[in-house]
Amino acid sequence: LDFVMEVDSTNSPTGKRIIGHIMFSRAKITLEHPLSGEIEGATFGPISIHPDYKRKGYGLKLLKYALDKAREMGIGIVCMEGNIDFYKHAGFVVASTLGIHYHAEPKENEVPYFLAQELIPGYLNGIGTYHTPKGYYVAFENKEAFEAYEATFPPKEKKHQEGQLVDDCTINPNVQQ
Repeated sequence: LDFVMEVDSTNSPTGKRIIGHIMFSRAKITLEHPLSGEIEGATFGPISIHPDYKRKGYGLKLLKYALDKAREMGIGIVCMEGNIDFYKHAGFVVASTLGIHYHAEPKENEVPYFLAQELIPGYLNGIGTYHTPKGYYVAFENKEAFEAYEATFPPKEKKHQEGQLVDDCTINPNVQQ
């Protein structure tokens, strides 16, 4: 599930300019006692909006559109790591309020950056543990190959944007920022 957002543009040969993007990946929640097995869900990232169009509602519009399409496809739950202050506007809540545990944290912790939205009411029907998709760890699992791949692109300055979590590492708690 992958979408781009376009606006009309007289500067483009197609008459359109891409200003936003969102991409979903499959994710799973492992059900816990007395239940067993797994349920399918999704996660997303990146969601991006061109700097000229930020803080104008385009990101929220793109996200809501994508969530509606995910619901139509039968995706019952979307979990993600992000800032609740931004994503609450799209209907996300801290996942522990839905009984979903984040695999990298103690079960008793409320993890403020781990968010979820049940797209199909009653889909969860119990509690479980969310597992970040394996592909998210490619840079950590094969660091040399990843660095060689990254070196094929022009260097860019690493920036932290407003709303990003920079206090901790939400992808791999063993990696220092």
